[in-house]
Amino acid sequence: MNEKIKITNDIVFQEIFGKVGNERITKAFLRKVLGIEIEDLTLDTNKRLYGELIDDKIGRIDVKAKLSDGTKVIIEMQVTRYKYMAQRLLYYWAGTYIGDLKKGKDYSRLDKTIAILLSVQDLEELEGIEDYHTKWELVDREHLDKRITEDLEIHVIELNKFKEGKDIPEDNWIKFIKGVDLEMIEEVEEEIREAREELERITADPVMREKYEAREKYLRDKVSFMSAALEDAKERGWKIGIEQGMLQGREEGREEGREEGREEGREEGIKDGIAIAQKEMIINLSERDFTIKEISEIVNLNVEEVKMIIENNR
Repeated sequence: MNEKIKITNDIVFQEIFGKVGNERITKAFLRKVLGIEIEDLTLDTNKRLYGELIDDKIGRIDVKAKLSDGTKVIIEMQVTRYKYMAQRLLYYWAGTYIGDLKKGKDYSRLDKTIAILLSVQDLEELEGIEDYHTKWELVDREHLDKRITEDLEIHVIELNKFKEGKDIPEDNWIKFIKGVDLEMIEEVEEEIREAREELERITADPVMREKYEAREKYLRDKVSFMSAALEDAKERGWKIGIEQGMLQGREEGREEGREEGREEGREEGIKDGIAIAQKEMIINLSERDFTIKEISEIVNLNVEEVKMIIENNR
């Protein structure tokens, strides 16, 4: 038996929820997440095409469906945290919302569009919110019962925040996506069993297995690359510090005629070099979609200091 594969891998997620023929699975999942009745839906085959490269996800939506009432739904599975995740999701929503509007056509032809993000990592923007499933709409801060439009609806599901609860409609689906064995889930829906069968088919398919492993390797390599870059930045900072310290020490030693000046200057130079490496590291991590909170923990600086360095580098 092959090693158990993860549904949170976006290639696997696309194959289960975005493949034509699996409409029953997707419809059941959306019914639970959105809390609405869905008579029927159509899956967009164009949106399940894989990129030529295993990391080519830019502009590609994992799952796109159109409900029988015209509502469009897009689903994104994210394993790694991206910088500006909220803006990224809104960009996908906007592109889907206007996608079918032809030049010269009336705005009334625009259909309600719902975006669903399933994120393995917690979102920095939602820090402090304990609920794992949040729903976002356009409302006025003083009139929460009013909507300027019903066309925009965004759901964010943070899988790490999930705790088994009572009477939460999508509980069993979230357990399934997180990899809980069906034997440990009470009253498993028929569609979840179908999704499990699809997962077993993917596991046994050599081509799909290869795609899965290639994607996992890419994600692991990304982490390894960042670790190597971190160590490289530290080493270069140490070397810069020694060089600057020796130069400063010689200058102070000449001016003051004291041997101590050289050693003090060397120590100060090392501190300066480490600071330079730290700054390079912050910029490097920021450009690779690490959040400010994650960066602050890596470089051992507070969030405000990290923000200032990033903003000054723009």
